Amino acid sequence: MSDEDSWCDCGFGDHSVTTELIGERVVAGVRDVITLIGTATGQLATTQPSPDRWSALEYAAHVRDVLLTIRDRLVIGLVEDQPGFKPMYRDHRVHLGLYHADTVENVVPELLASSTMFQRLFTAIDPALHDRIVLFGFPSPEPRSLLWMGRQAVHEIEHHLEDIRENFRLLSAR
Repeated sequence: MSDEDSWCDCGFGDHSVTTELIGERVVAGVRDVITLIGTATGQLATTQPSPDRWSALEYAAHVRDVLLTIRDRLVIGLVEDQPGFKPMYRDHRVHLGLYHADTVENVVPELLASSTMFQRLFTAIDPALHDRIVLFGFPSPEPRSLLWMGRQAVHEIEHHLEDIRENFRLLSAR
């Protein structure tokens, strides 16, 4: 798998995200997530439309956690040579109920903070270091660059933004 490939078959093309736009797209995508979950009425944000889908709020909390996780991994990748990472246990966070205490009122400012923190950190990385390699573990350990991780952050946000939109379409059709 090349560094330009994404592990997901959703159509996202890593190569379509230029280095200069990574931070901007992270912040813009998070603002779109915030707008969607912030304007959801009733239990729209907290209802899972089916057993195989998370709720919109769970997707938003996942985006928050992904940004914080990738941000920390970027720092580790700058300091250590070819580090590997433990999984973030994305499904476990939902299935163990770790998001049950999250509310739209909690997650919105946390999303905003995590996106601006990510943007500041990624922008501060010397472009000459973007090719540093880490062993990124999802879906299986693969050598990836710091630039790929920045692009992956964009992918995660934009992918889960579509998940949230799809949830609202499914729930509105009921």
